[in-house]
Amino acid sequence: RRCWLRARQEESVAGEIFELEVSAKGGLLSAPPAMENPALSANRLPEQIAGEMIMLSRAGIEFTAKSGAHKFHAHGDLYVTTLRVVFVASRASGSFQAFDLPLATMRSEKFNQPIFGANNLSGTTPPLAGSTGLADDINWKIAFNNGGAGTFLHIFFRLLVEMRQRMAAPA
Repeated sequence: RRCWLRARQEESVAGEIFELEVSAKGGLLSAPPAMENPALSANRLPEQIAGEMIMLSRAGIEFTAKSGAHKFHAHGDLYVTTLRVVFVASRASGSFQAFDLPLATMRSEKFNQPIFGANNLSGTTPPLAGSTGLADDINWKIAFNNGGAGTFLHIFFRLLVEMRQRMAAPA
């Protein structure tokens, strides 16, 4: 069984509508095709999906993701958009240069404030159909080594709640 998520582009002059195909379990079936190494522009910003807007960026992020035997770890910049969270590594580590976390498929997100170490956000995301070699759920962690978690959390959780409301709304 499949259902369609219809959402309006916020602050759009044309009021364009975009669609994301979402399975009944909440897994994103199309757009973007892969989580690892999403398309980046020449100045290393995430290529935007139709109707997507970048809402916030943060530098000094440490990103870790693990799915089965696959592990991704790097330092770089984080971009929060109306559809996803995109991490872009400062330097490519092997074939890993960026990672995509769709808001529509996130679950078990939790903000952590350890006694030692940086504040961080952790969660789980199922792999997208086009992701190479990622079969198991992806457990991820975003550590804010240079601070800035407060503003990020406010915007992130607002966008996450809005995405979940749009997904729950009848088509």
